[in-house]
Amino acid sequence: MKTSTLVASLALAAGLACTAPAQAQTTQYQLFDLGQLGTGDLMYATGLNNSGQVSGYAYTNGFNGWSSVGDYRGFVSGANGTGLTGVGSFGGSWSKAYGINDAGQVVGAAQTATGSFHAFLRGSNSTTLQDLGTLGAVNSMATAINASGQVIGMTGGARNDLPTYPDVLDPQQGFITDANGQSMRALGSLNGQPLFGNGLNDAGRVVGHIGYSELNQAGTFVTGANGGNPVALPAAVHYQESSINNNGQIAGTYIGPQEYVGRNAYIGNDSGTVKPLDFSGIDNYTPGNLGGSGQYGPASFSDTSAINEFGQIAGTIHNNRFGRDFAFITGANGQGVIDVNSLFTLADGDWFRNVTGINDQGQFVVNSGYGHAYLISPIPEPATLALWGVGLLLIGGAARRRLNGASGSAGRPTATARNLRAAMPMPC
Repeated sequence: MKTSTLVASLALAAGLACTAPAQAQTTQYQLFDLGQLGTGDLMYATGLNNSGQVSGYAYTNGFNGWSSVGDYRGFVSGANGTGLTGVGSFGGSWSKAYGINDAGQVVGAAQTATGSFHAFLRGSNSTTLQDLGTLGAVNSMATAINASGQVIGMTGGARNDLPTYPDVLDPQQGFITDANGQSMRALGSLNGQPLFGNGLNDAGRVVGHIGYSELNQAGTFVTGANGGNPVALPAAVHYQESSINNNGQIAGTYIGPQEYVGRNAYIGNDSGTVKPLDFSGIDNYTPGNLGGSGQYGPASFSDTSAINEFGQIAGTIHNNRFGRDFAFITGANGQGVIDVNSLFTLADGDWFRNVTGINDQGQFVVNSGYGHAYLISPIPEPATLALWGVGLLLIGGAARRRLNGASGSAGRPTATARNLRAAMPMPC
């Protein structure tokens, strides 16, 4: 495994939210290669939690997460991407891990001994997989998990015509569970069409698409807490929603009005507001259309994959002129698109293809064109570290005063990890 560091000059608006005055400053990023689950493996990362644990899968003989022989093996890493462990299986030949929460619970799909595949949840301290069920269907797969262990995914029939895509199913309905993967139930329907979730937040609010097709012929939706009270979003602009954070910000892809030809990434909210990301000046994003009159479609379009609590968005630029995909992230609230390829240059012509997860520390996981998976982490500047130190001293002093003023009371933490992070400046 190889670690390297790069210093890149970025405007504060393109960085994480912080308490310092708005000014240009230097951010250091550290690149960490996750390595391989087994010798000769290609790797594909799918998710990331706030400890830097990564979910994903290994495979051979393929590219961009696809294997021509269908040999997928799910994995989870330790903190900050170190130490890879296979997730196991249900007795079949393959498994894929698709998401991870801050407790280290992992979800995905794994083949059974009979050849079907079921959605699973793997506990942080467990070596076995919990079968989440299928709601009476042949197959199921879990795609995302929140802080309480609520899981979303879909169920459906077999697709034996796609042997190298063993986890593809004919969708029947989307599902959501209660905490810790218990009590799977259907997400419900709108306008007579079933709902399929793509992302959920810690309250169990789900975003996704309506109907059987991910091409979104029937629109998109957002729910209330625990998957309840679904509401359709404006069908004229929304193509697909990928994720929702705890502030109700939504990252997705939309088909915009005439001035925004094609599909483009956006940040929005549950009232249907859409604010397109600004890709102007990004080297690997070619504006306009292919062909003199645009008859070959847009030169570039974009999709999102994740959003963190500060509104940083991760996704992919699809450049039809170059015939390649390029990874991007944004700063807080979708501001300041950054092509990851502008931060590092990989060896042997490799490049960063897509970002599939971003956490509240500003760490993100990215997959390369040649089958490597990387964790990229911002390194706080000394001034920011000093502010963190002051914040810790202030919190510690307040805690001691409270403890000294409470006779006979046992010592206990005065702030959760989430509250502690909120009390200190974020790295810039």
